[in-house]
Amino acid sequence: MAIPTSLDQIDTAFLAGVLGKPVASVDQQRIAVGEGFLGELARLTLAYEDGVNGPQTLIAKIPTTDGGLKPIGLLLQVYEREARAYKEVIPQLRVRTANAVYNEMDVEADEYCLILQDVGHLEAGDHHAGGTLEQAGAAMVGAARMHGRWWGNVDELEWVPPIDSPLNLGLQGMAEASFPAVVNMYGDLLGSDVVAHLERFIPTISDLLVAYGSMSRTLCHNDFRLDNMFFDAGELVLIDWQLVGRGDGMGDLCPFMATNFDPGFRRRHEQDLFRLYFDTISSMDAGYLEFDDLFRSYLITLNFWLAMWCHGGATKGDTTKRGEELFERVITRAVDAYRQHEAWQYIGEFAPHSRYH
Repeated sequence: MAIPTSLDQIDTAFLAGVLGKPVASVDQQRIAVGEGFLGELARLTLAYEDGVNGPQTLIAKIPTTDGGLKPIGLLLQVYEREARAYKEVIPQLRVRTANAVYNEMDVEADEYCLILQDVGHLEAGDHHAGGTLEQAGAAMVGAARMHGRWWGNVDELEWVPPIDSPLNLGLQGMAEASFPAVVNMYGDLLGSDVVAHLERFIPTISDLLVAYGSMSRTLCHNDFRLDNMFFDAGELVLIDWQLVGRGDGMGDLCPFMATNFDPGFRRRHEQDLFRLYFDTISSMDAGYLEFDDLFRSYLITLNFWLAMWCHGGATKGDTTKRGEELFERVITRAVDAYRQHEAWQYIGEFAPHSRYH
């Protein structure tokens, strides 16, 4: 079958071919409009011929049809990464996700399509509202299982970019270019002290990425936040694999801990949650050997992730009201963690070490 290049092409005939059974009708409802801007998603509600059983709902996911945005997704290789993740990574994961019933790509033609199991009936995370302690614990255990599974084995996935990939090294120039807009939009939220620290940090982004290149020892989801999480009886179900990369795990843990919870919650539970992660991954003979090294990596990368969230907020373009509020909330939360831990003291202190499994 031809790979659909628009949601309209995902019709009854196409779905009958995918499922191997007659589909009488399909109703599409667009979802995540204004949030998953590099892709287009729809919930498909299906009806079948008499006597035929099949999934009542599915999720369709294709690249954006916006001619200005699709080249960005192709440049970042987000569509290819997710398609290959479903073929090569997800079957070996130790964390649950939405299964793919159709996953095809034509890299030369820039065509990609996923038809996924609908997990919308499960308890959904909410990045904007913040998470519960049960959700936080499930996420940290899920991250440990994912990182532990691939610790020391990620080199076999040659297509997964390391921290110091040319693609990532371009982030410094992007952050430098957007910094005046960051100050204009978020200067009051950041405060003059944090603005000064970020101004000092941003020219060192490439140094941090290069230093951490040797720590690219495991698979990272890299969009590890509550909006991409569902929970089933206390177990994490993680979706959206467009940004998979290699790292030491902080591409998931740092933005998750610093931005998904209100400051009071994070301050009360941060240490215990990191301990839960550390104990879980250590039981798999993976990760950092010392808890203090794990936590130090968190504080170092707080600089990076605060800068990235500010850059994202300043360059996001048109979005929903929730999207606008989410960036403000995320930056406010990250600044609280940044100030509490005085993470700026680690600017330039990026030397890697060998204290890991």
